[in-house]
Amino acid sequence: MSMNNTGEIKARMKSIRQTVQIANAQKLIAASRIGKAQKMLADSKPYHDNIRQTIAELLALHPEVLTPFVGDNWKTSLRPGFLVLSSDTGLAGGYNSNLVKFSEQELTANAYKPVTVLVQGHLGRDALLRKGLPVDTTKQWRVSVPSMRDAGEISKFILSLFENHTIDGFGIIYTKYYSAAKLEPVREKLFPLPPESFGDAGIIHSDVSFEPSPEAVMEMLIPKYIKGFIYGCLIHSWTSELASRVTAMDNAIRNGREMLDKLNLAYNRARQAAITQEITEIVAGANALAE
Repeated sequence: MSMNNTGEIKARMKSIRQTVQIANAQKLIAASRIGKAQKMLADSKPYHDNIRQTIAELLALHPEVLTPFVGDNWKTSLRPGFLVLSSDTGLAGGYNSNLVKFSEQELTANAYKPVTVLVQGHLGRDALLRKGLPVDTTKQWRVSVPSMRDAGEISKFILSLFENHTIDGFGIIYTKYYSAAKLEPVREKLFPLPPESFGDAGIIHSDVSFEPSPEAVMEMLIPKYIKGFIYGCLIHSWTSELASRVTAMDNAIRNGREMLDKLNLAYNRARQAAITQEITEIVAGANALAE
């Protein structure tokens, strides 16, 4: 669009400056939270690792312990459920669109067609509903700073679906945070899991006893494991959203400044053309009077 009118150019420049200011504020807010998110990610790892290690040791000492959450029958699951972790807010580049695209591919695959899909974040929920997937709209979790309380509420609902025989397996789709430059949507199994997925039991102490019984200890550990696993996924998802927002706002600020430079040049040219036109008219008028 031609912008020879200086007033139109000034109005456009004002609008872009406001956009750059908003983008800069969003970037500063997201950047200030990333450090906290990374610390939460590091702090949650020992808790989860200890539970995995205990389960691995229990299974190594008592392979006879049976639990529906441990096994290698995911491929034969007839009623799988999934949890998709998206966000409630935009301005995060391709964070939500990449996750939705990946989720659609995974959830429509023959091996993983779900009976129910739980979604955190209304952007992902609305997009997957439009694609005709079996999204459960009765449970809606708000996206906020991850907490064990949030993870507990989600894991409790998932376990209730399993106990009611609504599902017989469960997976999570979320954006995993590797680094600020590497954010990838992934699908991970929550249960059932093969025994080796809990890792190496390490040095096994044969004199270790589990009270009141190995079965009771396993029954106590599994919900904690599921809760801790979900908590870790929530942190990864939140950290990825913040990192994606910082990158998106960086691009918006850079593009805005480039547009301002071009508009400023166009404004100066239009202003100079207007001055030249006025001088020409004055000279022409003076010549006419002299004649």
